[in-house]
Amino acid sequence: MIAQEEQFRIYLHAPLKAGLPLSVLQLKLSVLDAFSRTDNTLATLIRNFNEALHPDGKAFGFRNDDIFIVYSPKVNENQIKALLIKTGLYFSADPKIENPESLQRTFSLPDDRDALNYETSRIEAAPPVRADVTASKIAARKRFILPPAADNGKKQLTPAELARISKALANTDFSNMIRRQFVCVVLDNIAPSPMFEEVFVSIADLGETIMPNVSLTATPWLFQDLTETLDKRVLTTVSRHDDGAFYRDFSLNLNVSSILSDDFKSFDGGIRENMKASVVLELQPIDIFSDFSMYVKARDFAQSLGYKICIDGVSAQNLPFIDREKLGADFVKLTWQPDLPDLLAQDGTLKDEILSIGSNRTILCRVDDEKALNFAKESQITLLQGRYIQHLLSASPRRPV
Repeated sequence: MIAQEEQFRIYLHAPLKAGLPLSVLQLKLSVLDAFSRTDNTLATLIRNFNEALHPDGKAFGFRNDDIFIVYSPKVNENQIKALLIKTGLYFSADPKIENPESLQRTFSLPDDRDALNYETSRIEAAPPVRADVTASKIAARKRFILPPAADNGKKQLTPAELARISKALANTDFSNMIRRQFVCVVLDNIAPSPMFEEVFVSIADLGETIMPNVSLTATPWLFQDLTETLDKRVLTTVSRHDDGAFYRDFSLNLNVSSILSDDFKSFDGGIRENMKASVVLELQPIDIFSDFSMYVKARDFAQSLGYKICIDGVSAQNLPFIDREKLGADFVKLTWQPDLPDLLAQDGTLKDEILSIGSNRTILCRVDDEKALNFAKESQITLLQGRYIQHLLSASPRRPV
């Protein structure tokens, strides 16, 4: 098999001979944590670039784990930026990823031909920087969508009804209750690019299906028990791939306690090692702060296996209590509300808190109209989720991978 470095030279030979303009982006992954640079992860990244850029670009992996992406002027630079943002998902635990510009170098061909030759020759002459990292070595190291608050005359959930629901869930084709919605990188002049797909259970749909005359959320302590039951079913459904959809890049809404359960261990056993770096676990603030020591234990356990953590259910009201870095989370999901721009205008510290999370670490959800999209752009938020984003994605003539 021809080495990637040799394939790279062959790929460039004809364009260089003809003097055609090309860009070559060097992604300096060699400076990142070696344990995160597994062969599976690097292969996934190369595949992501190749699938998205074909036929106008191609990615090549070098022996030091750097990736060189060659692309023509036909490729929109924001398409490259979107792919780089998605690449950050795999290395979000590494602090160096916070300064992405230091990990990138662009060569403009044919002018930078000599500089590119020097850089690639230097890499090929150097000894390997990473010993083999096996999956076993790596391993060693609820949110649910809620219905409107109003109960519309529905009865409150009782322990007896909770028992009936739990029994019904055990005998129901649960895959029919699973809902999915993409979290996308959204930049100007390109179609939304899926980052990962959220997998969740709509409580409103569940209630209408199983017990339409009862409000499942009106009794918080019973609802908590219900979400733990739902967690078990979701974990089982996804780990068995019951509908064949969950093979890469998705997120799950879980309780903190569920991450420490045997059900999660079974789920983890069914997930391929090369997937885990792009699987995100979403946790609610109220669940996190109700037992912070349990959260820390669950977070460390999940991240040691390679999973990412997202603080979900963040609003303008609880944002001041959410410090992503101190919580050790990879992402924060901020809920759009129509008065959010006004609240930020009244309190400048809220805007600073959003900016401090990081543009590629903040996910704005419930983006259901253009007003929410414009707010995201003004706030430098690049990760969006909601019905309007789904509409833009489905309307795209070439749906990104």
